[in-house]
Amino acid sequence: MAKKVKIKKTNDERILDQHKVPYEEYQFNWIEKGASALTEAEAAGVPAGSILKTIVLQANGDPKDYVVVCLPLEHSIDLKLVAHELGKKQLHLADNKNLINITGYVHGENTPIGINIRKGFPIYFDERIQAFDKIAVSAGKIGRSVYLKRDDLVNLVKGQYIQVEK
Repeated sequence: MAKKVKIKKTNDERILDQHKVPYEEYQFNWIEKGASALTEAEAAGVPAGSILKTIVLQANGDPKDYVVVCLPLEHSIDLKLVAHELGKKQLHLADNKNLINITGYVHGENTPIGINIRKGFPIYFDERIQAFDKIAVSAGKIGRSVYLKRDDLVNLVKGQYIQVEK
């Protein structure tokens, strides 16, 4: 008889459990598979537009002023527009090589859950995701995602909606 393999929960899944936020676990390896990961997600019943990437931005060149923007994988971010939306002089991508020191995650693992709970960085969501009742974000490990109610996540991280692309 085959033995069922128990997958160890990530710290971010434990945070969701502590806050009694229901979620489903999924495997979407965007970094290795690219667009084919979106095809797999859609086959599993998760709309591609509801799978979010987490972008860490540094504001005004200040080493202590970071913001996090979550948007669908298939879209891009207009840094000038987001800076204007947030009342910042300028925004640029945080240094990927230093992400572990900034957020506690390496590139591909960043998630609004842990970044907000542990670091207190403000979290912003692309206003287009309001079209989805459920969204998927990283579970804090490359290739692992959690699929949960959009409102549960936004409320947990005290997120706000902004326009991120024209």
